[in-house]
Amino acid sequence: MSFILASSAAALAVATPIHSAEITHASNAYTASYQTESTVRFREVESRFANRPSVPVCRWQAELVVNRDVAAQGRTLAAVAKPIHRFAPISGSHAGGCSAARGQIEGEVARHNAVRKAEAVGVARRDRAVLVNELDGIHALSVKGAVTGG
Repeated sequence: MSFILASSAAALAVATPIHSAEITHASNAYTASYQTESTVRFREVESRFANRPSVPVCRWQAELVVNRDVAAQGRTLAAVAKPIHRFAPISGSHAGGCSAARGQIEGEVARHNAVRKAEAVGVARRDRAVLVNELDGIHALSVKGAVTGG
């Protein structure tokens, strides 16, 4: 038995807001917003047997990530916008083509994401201290006259 790639990998990404926080730091107001982003990759393969017709199989893998965006005065701060947590990926396979199985796979991924939602919100809430430390570092680098002379 050998597997032949029948179609290239396709991806589906969906972002969902889960938490936001207002932070005042060094006389600046920041808004941190957190969202989960779910990415599903599909790969359709066909098993080939010498004496039987090929059978398509849809293999998939889904990842759930908690992302942080930070804005100050209406402008995004790219220096602190980043993924802050990645959950262990889930995967599976379904007999048949990926287009036929897509709805069922998306349902499985949605159930997984719903189970992880409380944990994702907890991760976002705990990120406040990390973000403040990162803002401290940025502020320390940008303070004018920080060099002392003797």
